[in-house]
Amino acid sequence: MTNWLIEQQMAISVLLLILITLETKAIKSLGANVIYALWLLVPLLLVVNNLPQNVISIDDQSVYRHVVSIGADSSPLDLNLSWGYVWALGSLSILVFAAFAQWKITCLTRYNSHKVELDMALPDALAVMSNAQLTGPILSGIFKPTLLLPQDFHNQFSKRQQQLIISHELVHFHRGDNVFNLVALLFVAVFWFNPLTWLAYRSFRRSQEIACDAAVLKQATTQDKISYSKALLRCAERSLHSFAIYSPYGEKNTMFKRIASIKRPAKIRPALIGLSIALSSTFLAGVALANLAEMPHKIDNPETAPLITRVEPKYPVEAAQNNQEGSVILQFDIGKDGSTENIKVLESFPQQVFDKVSVTALKQWVYKPRIQGGQAQRQTGLTVQLDYRMDVVKDELPPQTSSDETINALQ
Repeated sequence: MTNWLIEQQMAISVLLLILITLETKAIKSLGANVIYALWLLVPLLLVVNNLPQNVISIDDQSVYRHVVSIGADSSPLDLNLSWGYVWALGSLSILVFAAFAQWKITCLTRYNSHKVELDMALPDALAVMSNAQLTGPILSGIFKPTLLLPQDFHNQFSKRQQQLIISHELVHFHRGDNVFNLVALLFVAVFWFNPLTWLAYRSFRRSQEIACDAAVLKQATTQDKISYSKALLRCAERSLHSFAIYSPYGEKNTMFKRIASIKRPAKIRPALIGLSIALSSTFLAGVALANLAEMPHKIDNPETAPLITRVEPKYPVEAAQNNQEGSVILQFDIGKDGSTENIKVLESFPQQVFDKVSVTALKQWVYKPRIQGGQAQRQTGLTVQLDYRMDVVKDELPPQTSSDETINALQ
């Protein structure tokens, strides 16, 4: 998982930087709706960046042997594993925090809330509730969306303001913005270690709200825009905004930019929109072609993969106490960075005695990546045998042509 995360960073960072820049600098020329739609490039990039890549399949039956003696040094910490735990902890923390924030909003719909009727045509699937703890509307939920309104909503806002505010939340509802918010949240949880991810999340939510405002005020009068802005300011006084998937009307962090966009509407330039689409398509196509540059191919007579870092397995204490020897044959791949991947035990004798320590050690081995055409290639189907011996023997033996022959010799 750690290697996969690292492989995604270059393309993702470039795209996020482009989208953040467009949202910040070009929203007046492209329009909020176009900027918001361009965020769909992020999941598309993850798809094209994970198309089948160049793979060298090793068509070789040799089993390269390494001997582990009772006096072998203890293996150091598995840094890949440690970073994996750090990443998992960070992801889990974000998801727990977001779930708690969403749970607080969900509780508002269950406690101290009651249904209300509005003088507007609303979708049948949308429930409307009011709560005294709110200062502005919130659209919560995905499968059973609920529109939460302040308890004094009808007294706090004029009739026209109420219509505009509800229209804003209906745009969120019909576009399914809470689903997109969930996808964005999961994206942050996966790539939380990249600072651009956090900047992109704020930029995405900001462009979402501005696009929603633009849809509501498309045919509005100047007086409507003034009323809408005043309602926005009033709702933002005690916003409940937090890191969750719901869509609040008066989110504080984007309030001033939203009001600025209302005062100075975008002057859309179709030529720039076309250029943005063309550049986006070119970028995605380039990433896809880079992953499909060559067809996977086999090597019948491969050279031995140069081993750069070898970590000795720990001789199991119980096996040493019982004077027990054995052997494990493992199959693995070598990633583009030289790390070992997809490790699995093919055969072991005795079974389950040396398997765990063998896999743990092999995870920390580092090979010299195979370079072809100026690019590092993944290698698959390599095999290694670890022989566990109580006495001191030669460190490395010639490769065997048959794994069965090697195991049988031990038996």
